[in-house]
Amino acid sequence: MNEKNLSQQTLPSDRIVSIDALRGLTILVMIFVNDLGGVGGTPKWMKHYFPYDADGMTFVDVVFPAFLFIVGMAIPFAIGRRLDRGESLASVWKHIFLRTLGLLVIGVFMVNSYSLGKDGVLNPNLWSFLMYAGVILVWNTPPGEQGRKRNLVLALRYIGVVLLILLAFLYRGTDKKELIEMRPHWWGILGLIAWAYLVSCIAYTFLRRQLAGMMGVVALLYCMFMADRAGLFSGVWLDQWVDFGSMLGSLAAITASGVVLGMILAPGSPEKTHGQRIRWAFFYGLGMAVAARFLYSLHQKDPTFIINKNAATVPWCLYSSAITVGVWIAIYWLMDMKGWVRWARIIQPAGENPLFAYILEPMIYATFSLLALLLGGFNPHEWLGQSFAIGFWRSLVFAFAVTWLTGALKKLGVRLRL
Repeated sequence: MNEKNLSQQTLPSDRIVSIDALRGLTILVMIFVNDLGGVGGTPKWMKHYFPYDADGMTFVDVVFPAFLFIVGMAIPFAIGRRLDRGESLASVWKHIFLRTLGLLVIGVFMVNSYSLGKDGVLNPNLWSFLMYAGVILVWNTPPGEQGRKRNLVLALRYIGVVLLILLAFLYRGTDKKELIEMRPHWWGILGLIAWAYLVSCIAYTFLRRQLAGMMGVVALLYCMFMADRAGLFSGVWLDQWVDFGSMLGSLAAITASGVVLGMILAPGSPEKTHGQRIRWAFFYGLGMAVAARFLYSLHQKDPTFIINKNAATVPWCLYSSAITVGVWIAIYWLMDMKGWVRWARIIQPAGENPLFAYILEPMIYATFSLLALLLGGFNPHEWLGQSFAIGFWRSLVFAFAVTWLTGALKKLGVRLRL
């Protein structure tokens, strides 16, 4: 089949392989840049833009919003499929809230692991390792068929719950001694994803056949960010727990933007051919980039409109979303149109099992630190990161190793699903 015919082909499939590939690539780059950030001599353009309140961004600052966008792209497939096969709204909402709650719980545990004190019963690295082990036990997906393996996974789930509860009591990280010292200082990366996912799912379940309405939600969420910065939600009780402007506003808008593109790709979309999809996505991304540039022109009059990741400003969100769309178009052209899929096998495990790949990275760090106790304090991972010349390759190998290990453990039955 030639390229012209392929671009005109009607697409009955409900799975877009480029979405998994983009998710896997994003996780791979996330692990790489996270690891590279601790390497001595790393160039500024390979780290988060600094200082953190400055106006600007590097490619590293696009990684997290790219993942938020991909979360949104998957919603019309995951939630839409449940609704299409006749699941009740109560069942769908139960799935959405349980997934949100799971991400929030894991996010709180991870955030607290960064501020562990040294006066606890457990070594901080041992606490972290056991915490991630507990997360794996609780959220590991059991086999679908009845049998010993399924019963074992379910039994281990209860052990994981008990382990996490015990670790919550054993946690020590503040000067103020209390029975439970863990606190949601902030919700962590997974928590930010959870709130954005919840807001986007709420919008999608009501507007899943209304593309214009979903795009209107995106605009409304960005307006919510600007209203929050103008002080509209100051004094609201919930604001002490959730940032209306970023968590429920601009970051949720990134995920909702992904939902819009996912609606174009999902079954039932009016865009039936490769050419139509790419053309729509191109102008969609271009529109977000132009909007970002227009809004950024106001940055000298109001800091709300600077490009800043930590503040989750609207220009940063729009530029990041536009870049993500552009990368997806390239991958879609390679994989879904041209059929060049073999190159993505190395990142496929991270795309199919992203939560496990994400927590595997800090779990390995904790393992290295525990091994250092047996080696007289020598940590080979840290030793290889003293110079950029060696540390760059360390981080690259480490990122691919985590991806490979994710796939290897998946074959052994370890797959996290909320």
